[in-house]
Amino acid sequence: MERLIANRLKIAIFSIAFCVASVLQVSASVGTDNPSVTTYNFKTTNNAHFLPHQKEAIKTITEKTIFRVRELMPELAKTIQFTLNIVDWDLSTVRGVSGRADRANEIEIYLSSVQEGGLDQAIKDGLALTVLHELHHTVRGWTIYNNKFGQGIAIAAINEGLADVFSEIQSGQPPNDYSDTVDFDAWTKEIMSLPKDANYGEWMFALPDGRKAVGYRTGAYLVKKAMTSSGKDILELSKLSVKEIYELAGY
Repeated sequence: MERLIANRLKIAIFSIAFCVASVLQVSASVGTDNPSVTTYNFKTTNNAHFLPHQKEAIKTITEKTIFRVRELMPELAKTIQFTLNIVDWDLSTVRGVSGRADRANEIEIYLSSVQEGGLDQAIKDGLALTVLHELHHTVRGWTIYNNKFGQGIAIAAINEGLADVFSEIQSGQPPNDYSDTVDFDAWTKEIMSLPKDANYGEWMFALPDGRKAVGYRTGAYLVKKAMTSSGKDILELSKLSVKEIYELAGY
């Protein structure tokens, strides 16, 4: 009898311990389920480096921006690595900051030190806009590696236009200071007639005839036109194909 009682006691203790362990395991997994992590790689050169207060400002602005985008786009990668570079490029038309989405979880940022106000002003004026733009690319799949889209300026214009309009809506600021009083209908038809291998650098940045950022500016025009005609917001539009967006814009 004593042995039977002892055995039952052991079973009871084992059962309680198992239940407690199970509860603790579930609680731990709930508390640490898919934590979001942002890492920063601050590049330095012989001539330039980030000061401590600049690093802190970059982290603060980037984290706030990521938090906002994650609320809107839960598909955003949980872990994102930012590589930040100081450059001496003239990035005045984009508020001193440019970027590149390499992968869904890797973004390259370029901050100009030659703008009026230097690096501090570039961080203040342009960083959030660029981070918004590049985060949109990572969710959409418009990245340097593992790109989900085909080749061509017509495709690039829509994807860049989506990111520009997204960043403009979320920040309340236009992504660049280019004029919008041009014949975008003619530019659209011109872009749609281009061969797949048309020069990306020229059409997206600077054409020999002097026109600037034709692909970007036309893309934003088309996205806004598609939003107006369809009643869809930028998040809804961002889930559509390039072809569907052209159609909604009337092309």
